[in-house]
Amino acid sequence: MQTPLSVDTVLVDRFCILKVLHQSAAGWVYLTIDQTTKGFYVLEEVPVIDSAALPILKEQFAELLSVLKLAYYQSAIADVDRLFLVRDYVEGHSYRELFEQNRIFSEKEVLRFLKQILLLLRSLHRKEIAHQNLTFNSIVQRLDGSLMLAEFTEASFVEQEFDVDLYALAVMSIVLLTGCEPKELYDEKTQIWKWHDRAEVQPRLKQVLDRMLSPHPQHRYPSAAKVLQALSAQPDFASIVFTFVLIGLAAISAYRLINHLSNLQPAIVTPTIAVDAAPTPKPKETAQQRSNRLGLRDDALKLLLNRSNRTINQLLDQLEPLSQEARSGIGTYKRVNYDAWLSTSKVSQKAIELLTDAQFVLRFPEQKGKVLNPRTSGQIWYAIARDQITKIQPETLSSLASGTLKNGTGKVYRASFKQGQTIKLNLKSDTVSVWIFSADTTLLKNFSQSDWMGKVNRSSNYEIVIVPNTIGVADYELSIDISSASSK
Repeated sequence: MQTPLSVDTVLVDRFCILKVLHQSAAGWVYLTIDQTTKGFYVLEEVPVIDSAALPILKEQFAELLSVLKLAYYQSAIADVDRLFLVRDYVEGHSYRELFEQNRIFSEKEVLRFLKQILLLLRSLHRKEIAHQNLTFNSIVQRLDGSLMLAEFTEASFVEQEFDVDLYALAVMSIVLLTGCEPKELYDEKTQIWKWHDRAEVQPRLKQVLDRMLSPHPQHRYPSAAKVLQALSAQPDFASIVFTFVLIGLAAISAYRLINHLSNLQPAIVTPTIAVDAAPTPKPKETAQQRSNRLGLRDDALKLLLNRSNRTINQLLDQLEPLSQEARSGIGTYKRVNYDAWLSTSKVSQKAIELLTDAQFVLRFPEQKGKVLNPRTSGQIWYAIARDQITKIQPETLSSLASGTLKNGTGKVYRASFKQGQTIKLNLKSDTVSVWIFSADTTLLKNFSQSDWMGKVNRSSNYEIVIVPNTIGVADYELSIDISSASSK
């Protein structure tokens, strides 16, 4: 959830950013040059929730790359609080570029595209790895016409859920056949992809794509190998009855493709969430009634539940303390919304992201150290950030500051320190930690002990951020003594 790095930024004293290529579903993608070898590389950013877990996350992706055995991927690197996958720059074009140029592809071209990607996915899935971010930007056609998969920033080891990749591939195929963006083909009322009248294809291909696009995961092909087999086999015109209900992985896949292939706002879909309510002596608010009262969108809530091991009420418990405005936007948030909020913020982006990360992990500790999915858990992160930006009112720091923090919302103070000054700090609290930083330097990081003393190395305006370590009530008292550098 960070802003893109600027051109000329150098990472790990090696990779100099030449260009921001685009924003993927997971993070930013950069073209860089290796200052040592002068070779070109593409860096794919992996979103990081908790910087403390960065080493573990780096190891996980290093293991993933070692199992993938893709020659064009070099390594996973970490710089400060960011993580990147490094791959060779390959001359060619992304399928997003090819689609924008050609718009409509022939059945023969789509079959060739479909089979090439299926072969790549078959190899990937045999290693029990799902790509989970298959888009036109993540498929590159080399100059020799062969295809390669990129942007593995959401890939993970799984024992199932391979049909998410197959679903995404089917959507891309009908987009190529029709020249229409996914939003134009998807019917929110019936949850069906309506593309037959926009493309003339053989019955066999039509049947295979329809099965790949089934809203019901049980009716889809279980593997890439089965799809390849179906494309090669004689057409089977037996009637298949599908139950068109947007559930499970179908919901996740439809959201992924509509939002990230077309760059359009996802439509509001409101399927009924079934809730079993045990009889009680007094009328009790059902989960559905509670969800409605909180102003949550059913489609967004369903997506969150599909990616969570929590019950619906456990999830609602964590969302209820957020403001009505923040809750009602879950499921629609994009980076552009966050940037707009930041433009009104009275504190720095670093302070907002520090406090948002802390509250998010407090509410969802199982997410610590994991990649943040911007379409599901990332929506909650945005909602928390929205509240933080609205509520945080910075104060000028005096010699003594105290307060009570509630519901994971922190506090920001401001002070001007000069180079050479000595800062003595005393903290009375076991439920908060303290950070002190300016725009270009960090003086104190995640301090939670009683006493600290340090010297200011650079004159600047600093923010003193009080970060709660509990979602409940956190009382603190902070005293600070500033002494000037002794003159010689």
